[in-house]
Amino acid sequence: MFKKLQRQFIWGSALVLFLVVMTVTGIVYGITSGVIGRQTDVLMKIILDNNGDLPERFEFDAGQERFLALKEESAYETRFLTAVKSNNGVDVSVMHIAMPRDKIDSVIAQAYRSDKDSGRIDIEGERIFRFRKQTAENGDVALVLLDSTSRYAMQHLTMMYMAGLWFLVLILYIVVILRFSKKLIRPFIENDERQKRFVTNASHELKTPLAVISANTEMTEIISGKTKWTDSTRRQITRLQTLIEDLVVLTRADEIKEENLTELNISEIVAETAESFRSVAESAGKTLSTEITPDVHLKCDQRSMGHVLSVLVDNAVKYCDDNGKIVVCLEKTSRAKGAHISVSNTYAEGKNTDTAKFFERFYRKDESHNSEKSGFGIGLSMAKEIVERMKGKMKVSYAGDTICFTVDF
Repeated sequence: MFKKLQRQFIWGSALVLFLVVMTVTGIVYGITSGVIGRQTDVLMKIILDNNGDLPERFEFDAGQERFLALKEESAYETRFLTAVKSNNGVDVSVMHIAMPRDKIDSVIAQAYRSDKDSGRIDIEGERIFRFRKQTAENGDVALVLLDSTSRYAMQHLTMMYMAGLWFLVLILYIVVILRFSKKLIRPFIENDERQKRFVTNASHELKTPLAVISANTEMTEIISGKTKWTDSTRRQITRLQTLIEDLVVLTRADEIKEENLTELNISEIVAETAESFRSVAESAGKTLSTEITPDVHLKCDQRSMGHVLSVLVDNAVKYCDDNGKIVVCLEKTSRAKGAHISVSNTYAEGKNTDTAKFFERFYRKDESHNSEKSGFGIGLSMAKEIVERMKGKMKVSYAGDTICFTVDF
């Protein structure tokens, strides 16, 4: 259980860190893209306002200098070209880009074809351009194309270094957390061990007074005969003995390990368990039938598997409707050495019941805890935990007035 908790803690925290890293990286990428876009927009507006050329002096406001990293030198580092589209065609007036003329004409045509007044044009593997168009009163359309390749290349390089750095941080985090995770969950392990010792010790201590009470009750019956009071005492003794046994089994669930499992004929165990409850079911006016595939073998712990089946069949007998039907099934699955076990019973009262709570410890459908149906609400929780220890899965479903517990290996 704690190894599983340790793994969940390690990979859960690593996943959280990974999501944080991805979020931070995405935010940085978005900010840098926005800054590049704003930088180029400001520079292109300056060029258009200066009739398609760079002015001799540049003046940027404080916000542009601080948040866009624009200074007077920024404009001189800019590579751009301007063009004007009129009725006579396209005239490329200013060129500050070292690029073949045919490719320049292709980029200009692509910019003019765009429905947007500004945007981005990517020439795969070569250049990235930002463009801006401005229409004059006479209908001429001025265009400025700004080469943003170096800006986006720097963004790409920054993101690569960030990704590499965060990857190393993530690996380092996993290594560190693997080293110290045992210390982090150690308090939980110690607390669980204390609880187990307490339950084990309390179970042994309770057995002695229960044995004395049982002997005294038996002696009272010999002397004075059976009464409703002695019968009630015996029922309560039986209930307490059952509770003690269940608690002991629950504390020993951690002892079930894969290397201790042996291959058994599960068909015989299911048939034997179901048959042991037949007389109890029939005496209560209920029908118990079985559908068991013979010679199904499964790797499991015999004692634990028998306990799981006893809990399921006993639960079905207790909560089956009057004159209802209980069905115990076992079939071999397509998976190698796999088995599917189901125990179902008619249960009309289960229509509005939250079946997900059945596996909660000490959950009882009968909230009044009436002793008419004996039990303390730990049987199903215990059975599910034992099944999971043996690498199986237990589920519950309700349909057509029938509740069904399934175990799959």
